[in-house]
Amino acid sequence: MTNDTDSRPIAPATAPIAPATAPIAPATAPIAGPPPPARVRVVVGAGVSDFVNARGGRLYVWATLHRCCTGGLTLLDAGVEPPARRRSHFTPLDADGFELSFDGGVHGLPETLVLELTRGKRKVRAYWNDCAFVS
Repeated sequence: MTNDTDSRPIAPATAPIAPATAPIAPATAPIAGPPPPARVRVVVGAGVSDFVNARGGRLYVWATLHRCCTGGLTLLDAGVEPPARRRSHFTPLDADGFELSFDGGVHGLPETLVLELTRGKRKVRAYWNDCAFVS
């Protein structure tokens, strides 16, 4: 095929594409075992370690969306058992004296997680960056 004013051939519109010359990096093997502890500053209040250790040595903390007339509010819940009927993806965190697993849901991880016992010393309360709600 030539054009009217020039006798040079015209390249077809669908010219073949040259193959890539860069090698494809091999996939890395998955890391075996649990993920390393995340970098969250955990502040453990008085009596929390004893409370958790007396109940098995593991504490779970997770974010829960609460709804009311003014909209949604995400709070942290804590317990020595994981939440029932809920699919959670817990991340191990460094806590002095017991195992701590955290699931912040779509919020990820806080910079600081504060753990305190309630006044009646029957439950652990968790605070996201020193706040009662997740921001």
